[in-house]
Amino acid sequence: MNLVALTGAGISKASGIPTFNEMGNLREKLSRSFFENSPEEFYKILIEMKEKIERAEPNPAHIALAKYNIPIITMNIDGLHKKAGSKNVIEIHGNLEFVKCPKCNKLYDFDIVKKTIYCNDCKTLFQPNVVLYGDTIPLFFNAIDLIGSADELLVVGTSFYTSTATELVNRAKFAGINVTIINDKAEENVPKFLQSVFK
Repeated sequence: MNLVALTGAGISKASGIPTFNEMGNLREKLSRSFFENSPEEFYKILIEMKEKIERAEPNPAHIALAKYNIPIITMNIDGLHKKAGSKNVIEIHGNLEFVKCPKCNKLYDFDIVKKTIYCNDCKTLFQPNVVLYGDTIPLFFNAIDLIGSADELLVVGTSFYTSTATELVNRAKFAGINVTIINDKAEENVPKFLQSVFK
């Protein structure tokens, strides 16, 4: 069976990373307009997120997906799928690995923003490698192509709050691809599900 996984914040809950719903008004602060109006506060929030992420370890759900070599589309920016050893991961909302100077077109390790949020060479504000509310999703069609190659789409830990998840799942259903949704206790239920599929 050709299985593809679509994962959201719920898969990382057992790794100690709170979901957006648990973080109050964080959604508003991860918007393009908030970034443009309050870049200092925006980067403070991202630095805090990065520190939480660095302390987190993949849980059994991430590890099972890596073990069975399942291609993954993730809406998470925590990098835990890659940390678990998954090779084929589309991070449609980006990650916290680097920032970019849009003028010099240079990439810098994310940690540079702890010192400055402006490019040393041209003083332009660094752009995060994160898709913000109000942005288009550059890898959206890569995700659609990957789903199109599947017989089954396993959706893990998403509240369907983001239109991204809803649209990807609807496209899968429209294409006649079977959709399985695991939202509770992903760390227990994902390994169980994969074991039953690949026994």
